[in-house]
Amino acid sequence: MKRKRPRTYQRTAALLGAQPRIHYATSAQRPARPRMTWKIIVPLLLILGMALWVLVDNRWYLMGENLQVIGTTSNSLAKEAALASDLLGWHGFLLRPGAAGDLILEKVPGVLAAQATCQRFPASCVIEIEERTPHLAWITDAGTYWVDRNGTLFMALQERADLPTVRGPLPLEDGEEVPAAVMEGLAALAELPISTSALEYDTQHGFIWTDPEGRRVAFGDGPEMPMRWQMYQALVAHLDESGVFPWTVDVRFPTGPTYSLNRSW
Repeated sequence: MKRKRPRTYQRTAALLGAQPRIHYATSAQRPARPRMTWKIIVPLLLILGMALWVLVDNRWYLMGENLQVIGTTSNSLAKEAALASDLLGWHGFLLRPGAAGDLILEKVPGVLAAQATCQRFPASCVIEIEERTPHLAWITDAGTYWVDRNGTLFMALQERADLPTVRGPLPLEDGEEVPAAVMEGLAALAELPISTSALEYDTQHGFIWTDPEGRRVAFGDGPEMPMRWQMYQALVAHLDESGVFPWTVDVRFPTGPTYSLNRSW
């Protein structure tokens, strides 16, 4: 018996129907992946290197050797002004020369005027200061101070034999000012035949002068010194005629001077 061969059917478009078309992209048609080019990388590296240089290079920071203070011969005052300026150690972009002058005036009483000028790179600054002019030297247990004509108190920078000298506690107003009455009293005493190199001061008696015979004379303060000087001369002359030698004389009050035969102060 002959076996029947299975029938084969040819697939036709009619039998399969519409089939989806498959497109095979060639290498020329494939989308290219985005890549960073040297035109982008090089500028970024330059910017990064510049930023690191600005942050790391010590020449951008103000060091002590690049800060100069002019206008004074005192090393201690120059150092005090440099520290008070708040410029040391800052980056060139953060330097504030305008504020430095105000800080110096606020923190250093011995400076009358201050101005700073700075260069950003390499960082450097110059501070020009004007010192206060001392009018008298005031010697206390805590040290020697200078006082200018307006009564402003500041630390003495050196010994000045040419200045009037006062010894005793400081009579201060508002922390750093000697009262106007005290300054007026000193100026008036300087016009009299009194050695201003041996004056004392206390809060009760004001200015005290020791005359050539050893009497201690209390003048107080204020500008009325010529009148008190005349009272002192008249009282001493009267007591000399009476054979009385007082150790203390008080001429602060115009109603009448007083004296004591004992050295009570």
